[in-house]
Amino acid sequence: MQGCFYRQFLPNHLTVIALVFVQLFCWTFPAWAAFDHSHLTFTKELKKYVDGPLVHYASWKQHPQGLGLYLKQLETLQLEEYKKFTESQKKALWINAYNAIMIKIVLEHYPIKGDKPYYPPHSMRQIPNVWESQCFKVAGQDVNLYRIEHDIIRREFSDPRMHFVVVCASKGCPRLHNSAYVSETIEQDLDEATKEYFANPNNIQYDPQGSEIRVSKLFKWFPLDFASQAGLNMASFPPPSDDAIVLSYVLRHAPAEIRSQLEDKEIHITYRPFDWLLNDADEKQ
Repeated sequence: MQGCFYRQFLPNHLTVIALVFVQLFCWTFPAWAAFDHSHLTFTKELKKYVDGPLVHYASWKQHPQGLGLYLKQLETLQLEEYKKFTESQKKALWINAYNAIMIKIVLEHYPIKGDKPYYPPHSMRQIPNVWESQCFKVAGQDVNLYRIEHDIIRREFSDPRMHFVVVCASKGCPRLHNSAYVSETIEQDLDEATKEYFANPNNIQYDPQGSEIRVSKLFKWFPLDFASQAGLNMASFPPPSDDAIVLSYVLRHAPAEIRSQLEDKEIHITYRPFDWLLNDADEKQ
């Protein structure tokens, strides 16, 4: 993986003490070391610091021990055990891993005040090489944010709904939920996240009178990810355009009353600027 050098999670002294006790417990009770599919450690932290669509990064930065323990759980998970996971367990793992690592990187640089003119000063995009610069061990694999999103989530699962639960610490991203994803409810949660995303006018704006649908630039970046669920014949020649794929997918998820208003109209799809402002509950922006 180009540009990725394994960076073991280095906790502060309080986390080190906690990890010592965890390790001693694991040595005493080896069976306990099986991976916790409830992701309870992450959920406890999310419930403390997630506030609606925003995150209290300032408070979280002062108390990172719980997040550190969760990252340590991801690090100690062995590849042999991971290979036995169900697909639902794998989906939950990688969604949670991406979100947790993103939070970890933001906390390390918080408060963010960059000077790149093409992004807001308070944006994760101000962190140098944010997608690839920091690498972590998850399930026996060396990964960074780029690899988790593009090589694992998008390539291995090919589930467009996962775009609506992977959170890039920005207001243009889906909302970070205050609980971790778990295998028992992951399919229902993905459906609910998709409905929530399409119901938010910050993501999708329908204009039946103007025969236009304005969507997040997320769809412009990854149009082919939605092709399998767009209801189009991708084997036709010429194949559907990217805009046609996005439009068909969006219409399939639009509220019924909106679809009825758009019937028999030539609809145009346009892409809204992506809001890279940090999803921060405390920073005055």
